[in-house]
This record gives sequence, structure tokens and C-alpha cells, in this order.
Amino acid sequence: MNIRNIALTAGMLLSVITASAQGQSAAYQPGVTQDGVSYWLPKTMITVTVTAQKQTFKPGEFSRYAERYLRLNDVKDKAEEVWSIKDIGISTVGVPDKDKLYTLAFPAKGNRPYFELTDDGIMSAVNVHKKQEPVQTAQSPVRKETKKVNPQDYMTEEILMASSTAKMAELTAKEIYNIRESRNNITRGQSDFVPTDGESLKFMLESLAAQEEALLTLFNGTSETEEVTFTINVTPDEAVNKQILFRFSSKLGVLPTDNLAGEPVWIDITDKKMGDSYNMDPDQQKKLQAAKSKKEGTFLYYRLPGRATLRIYNNRTTFLDQELKIAQFGSVEVITSTIMGKMADAKITFDTTTGSVLTIE
Repeated sequence: MNIRNIALTAGMLLSVITASAQGQSAAYQPGVTQDGVSYWLPKTMITVTVTAQKQTFKPGEFSRYAERYLRLNDVKDKAEEVWSIKDIGISTVGVPDKDKLYTLAFPAKGNRPYFELTDDGIMSAVNVHKKQEPVQTAQSPVRKETKKVNPQDYMTEEILMASSTAKMAELTAKEIYNIRESRNNITRGQSDFVPTDGESLKFMLESLAAQEEALLTLFNGTSETEEVTFTINVTPDEAVNKQILFRFSSKLGVLPTDNLAGEPVWIDITDKKMGDSYNMDPDQQKKLQAAKSKKEGTFLYYRLPGRATLRIYNNRTTFLDQELKIAQFGSVEVITSTIMGKMADAKITFDTTTGSVLTIE
């Protein structure tokens, strides 16, 4: 089965449940009634974050005169844009598993525990206030640009009033030589005015260097670096092998999977076929097993997540190779009515990303 790329919206399925100290459910809250509470078990969604870098070269206005006036060789005269992948990372979050909706019925008499759900209806805790985890959504590309310098800010009136491009190039080259001569005279102590304190001297030299660099871009051209971040959400129902995650082109950057202008970047998600109970604190595991051994009453379900290895790669490079827990690769287990009646004060917390039991008291 193919993985699904999901752009979530922030719709609320079920509200966080509130209750009194005696465990009474608040009225008119979605997900809870006087008879019971309904909740989702989570599926693990993987958010892949791709940071791409775009380098753009623009030829200078006077590039054709670079060798004549400044003896600059191999100056490029054509625009160029080159993309590269700088980094790929992942994070995980729980989203409702629409195939795993359960209702826990309350007894007619006796105390009822307080149930806490996430904003989208995933069971979060019993008799514990647990900080909610934000759900990440697929985002539009985030761009990070470098500051641009305008060389015209350093052009003299004579340069701007020149009658031709060739004359402007000649006068600009002379201005560059004048700046270099001024800087050399200052550093050698031969200038008519040399600042007496170090900070002023440093500022003057930096200002001259900035002027020279800006004017040189009219011959050398400019190179700009821009970082663009893309996010892709993946919710695998089962293991996948060599599934195209996105395509990438050195000329066009990150592309959709169906755009053949780019080469594929694949994702493998390998199910390791094991639960995470071995990774649980031994005392918590004993308590959980004791709760599961009681088969009477109403059931409260949770996930025992599976483990998977995730790999993202292309024909030349492995960008990421990481192990992680995935709720839907594991099994659904049960905690029974020990949380009702006399045991209504039992405290349980769940991992809302994997659905597993974190603590039980």
C-alpha cells in the first residue's frame, strides 16, 4: 500500500475533556457523555523536513569589460541557478486512526475517572493533566534570503552621467582603483587624514572594502544563496520499499513525485516486527500486565507500537537512516475496569504519538 502525503487542517474532532475532582464529566463536551467517553487511538505521522539551498548567479552589467579594465579573467556572462539538498530531518506526531474509534462505558454507579483527550480526540491521560503536543501541518516552502547590496549606491555622479555602458565601465574601474589606492595609503600611513583611534580606522577601512566589493559586482556579477524548507507528511499503513518521497533537480529544486524533470528521492520504512514493551520501565510493565490480567468489566484500549527503520536516499547518497516507533505497526492492547469504581483514582498517561502507556499508577 502506498504511503499517503497528508496536508492536515486544524479541524477539531473531539475536545479536551474536563472533569471535577470526583471524576464527573463536564456536560456538552464532544467525546464525552453521561454514559461514556469516545476516543481515537493514534496513528504515527512522520513529518519529513527538506532544507534545500539555491545558489543564483547574475552576471554583472559590465561583465564584458572585466578583462579590459580590471584584468579579470573567466568572468561568467550568463545567469545560472543551482539547487542542492542541504539537510533532511524527520519528526513524528500522532493523528487519529479513523479505524480505531473506541467508547468506554461508565458504570451506573460509583466514581468515574477524569479522561483527558488531545484536541483531535486521542486519549492522552486518565486522572492526569498532560501537556498537549502540537500537530505539525504541511507548510508552504519557507525561504531564507541573504541581504542584497546595491552597487549604484557607490557610483559617482560622473559614472551615472556617462553616455555609454563602456564609458560607465571605464569610470567604475577607475573608481575601484582609487578606492584601492586610498586604502593602501591609509594602511601605510601616507594618507592626509588617518583616524587616531583604532575603531575609526577599522570603520574607514571596512567602508572602503564594502565600496570596492559593491562596485566589483558590476564586473564579476553576484551570487546569492537562499535556503528553502519543505515539509512532507507521511502516514504509512504498512512497510514500504523504495517509495518516491519527492523528486529533486539541480536546476528546479524540490519537485512533486510525478514531475519527471527531477530524479527520485526514495523512502524505505522497514517494519521490525517487535513491540516496545521491552523498552518500558520494568515496574511500569508489571503494573500494566497486572491490569491486563483482569478480564472483567469495561475495556480501555491503547497501542503497543512497533518499531521501524526509516531510510531516505537517492542513487548517490543516504540522507537519513533512523529507527523510530510507529503506532500502526504494533498491536492494540487493553486495560480493564480497574480504572472504574474503587480504582477510579488510577493515574495513566499515554504517548499520543505512538499510543503506548507511559505510566500507570
